[in-house]
Amino acid sequence: MYRLAYRNLGSRESLVVNHTVEVGERTGIRWYEIENLRTTPSIRQQGTYAPDDGLFRWMGSIAMDKKGNLILEYSVSSKTVFPSVRYTGRRFDDPPGQMRNERTLVFGKGSQVNQTKELVTDRWGDYSSVSVDPSDDCTFWVTNQFQSQSGILDANGIHNTFDWSTSIGAIRFPDCQ
Repeated sequence: MYRLAYRNLGSRESLVVNHTVEVGERTGIRWYEIENLRTTPSIRQQGTYAPDDGLFRWMGSIAMDKKGNLILEYSVSSKTVFPSVRYTGRRFDDPPGQMRNERTLVFGKGSQVNQTKELVTDRWGDYSSVSVDPSDDCTFWVTNQFQSQSGILDANGIHNTFDWSTSIGAIRFPDCQ
C-alpha cells in the first residue's frame, strides 16, 4: 500500500490514503479522504471498493488532482483471473464515499506458480503507485506490476522463470484543465 498523499486545493487541504481489507471471502480496497488538517482532522469521505464479483483487490494506491478528482489503482485477481491492473475513480462532485465503475489498465497473462502449478508466493505489488503529474496537476500516472506469462518455482522454491512486468499508464478526467 502506497503513501498517504497530501493535497492543497486552496479552499481546503486533504490527505488521501488506502489499505487492503477483508470483505467476506475476498479482499477489497478501503480508502479515506481526511480534512481539517490544521485543526481537528476528520474523515471527509470514505469507502470500500469491493464489487461482489469474487475477485481479490489489493496493493492499492490513491491520488487526487487539482480539481479534487480521485484515482484509486490496484492489483486484481482470482483463481480464474490472472493478476491484472485495474482502477476506479470519482469526480470531485460525485456522491461522497462512492467510486465509479472499474476499468482495466492491463490484463495479466500469468501467475507465480511452482512445478505442480499451485500458487505459492506471497510477494506482490511492491511497485504499485499513482501520482499526479506536476506539469498539469491533472494527469494521473499509474504504475503496477503484472506477469506476461506464468513464472515457475523449482522444487526448492527458487524462481527459474520470473516474468514480472511493469505497467505504466496515464489517466485523466476530461473536466480537469
